[in-house]
Amino acid sequence: MTIVLLGLYLLFIAILFFVPHRLVRGTSILAGSVIGVFSSYLFFSFLSYGNNSIFSIDLGMNYVFRIDNFNASLILLNGLISFSVPLATHIKERERDFYILMFTVLLGTAGLFLTQNIILFVLFYELASVPMYFLIARWGSWGVTPFRRVSPDFAAWKLFLYLQVGGALVMLGFFILHSLVFGYDIFTGWNFQDYEKIVSKGQVLIEEEWVAVLIFFLFFIAFGIEAALVPFHTWLPDGHSAAPSSISMILAGVLLKMGTYGILRVPIVFFPEVAEKYGIVLIVFGVLNLVYGAINAFRQIDIKYLIAYSSISHMGAIFIGLGANNDLGIAAAVFQMVSHGLISALLFSIAGSLQYRTNTRLIDNYGGLLRIIPFIGTMLVFAGMANLGLPGLSGFVAELLSLSALIKKLTGYTGVILVIISLIGVFITAVYVLNLIDKTLYRKVNPIYSNIDDAHWDEKLHMLVLSAFILILGIFPFVITDISNLSEIRKILGM
Repeated sequence: MTIVLLGLYLLFIAILFFVPHRLVRGTSILAGSVIGVFSSYLFFSFLSYGNNSIFSIDLGMNYVFRIDNFNASLILLNGLISFSVPLATHIKERERDFYILMFTVLLGTAGLFLTQNIILFVLFYELASVPMYFLIARWGSWGVTPFRRVSPDFAAWKLFLYLQVGGALVMLGFFILHSLVFGYDIFTGWNFQDYEKIVSKGQVLIEEEWVAVLIFFLFFIAFGIEAALVPFHTWLPDGHSAAPSSISMILAGVLLKMGTYGILRVPIVFFPEVAEKYGIVLIVFGVLNLVYGAINAFRQIDIKYLIAYSSISHMGAIFIGLGANNDLGIAAAVFQMVSHGLISALLFSIAGSLQYRTNTRLIDNYGGLLRIIPFIGTMLVFAGMANLGLPGLSGFVAELLSLSALIKKLTGYTGVILVIISLIGVFITAVYVLNLIDKTLYRKVNPIYSNIDDAHWDEKLHMLVLSAFILILGIFPFVITDISNLSEIRKILGM
């Protein structure tokens, strides 16, 4: 069934080449709906029956696709984003090219999550990242910070170069690892299972600890670039600011998760002893992300820049969970990947709806919009509350699990200090979210926007679906945490 999901992406991409221009968006909405439903089916089927979806083909090298405890939740997330993005798109120029490139990115992310083959992993990474350059450069808009303006061309090139550096480091890490573990045998050692079998027997992949540590942090930095790890994060705010808002939904929703999934899937699993010994480094980076992102989000005047820096902040909770490397931590990391993907996608969709109606993203230009567009305003309040961690919504669970995992990992003064610093970041998050809601929805109505339309059916549909999952996961977090904790992941590795 896993190969069917990838086949659906390929099928609809092919169809989009030939449908009449007037049917392009409708076909894209249909494609997103079919893929979203099928992805949800795969996820809930896995919940019910376990690891029952494996596709393997041997072409001299064994190519395996499967759903497991690592990726099941991310396949659900990828499907929900695939469903939402066509409904949130306001692009009118060269629609066919736009949707083909958009689904190509989503094919890349789905393939990366599903594949167990290292060569295909790198291929899908490139398939997901390269089209982003064209989507931003051709359909993007100018972004504004308190200090400068950012053009789509500049943002696209910056994003492309950073992601290519990350991809090159990932390939370098795999080639070094393969040469050290399997030597000159070019026909084996290209599947994750080849390394997992060694680790599951209690053996280490590399005897020299300093070499293992270097490779561990090579992978951490390589995937960290993709995951907007501070200080390798600067491509993300510029990319978000210039990208069409529906593409920002993909960028924040699933593209960032390729990096954190890669950290979990490769260095943490392949080098468990290094992850246990040096997890504090990942935690410190996570706390830095959390606080630095929150402070910068508070300073922004462009709503998309604010959400972008908020994403950097919330990625910190994932790094904290990965660094804790215990049941709570890994469950928190995977849960936050899904939670942040849903919340950030909803926020960027709202930002796109506001820009589409007002032709501005400057927060001070808004005002009193709750009275003019009550549905979009309500969605902004809901997404904002989820973003700041209101109990009952998924954002609260993710933060609680991450900080609990940190305390469990570091029981002394170091743990207390890092938790306090993290809570400062959480407090700043509440400040900038409430400030955004106040300036956008309350205060005096800007007369220029007194007659704009509220959300259309397509906007209402995907916003309500995203909101429903944010609420469901906030009330029933075990749907994800029960299958994604460290103990369950070790079971599938035979450890």
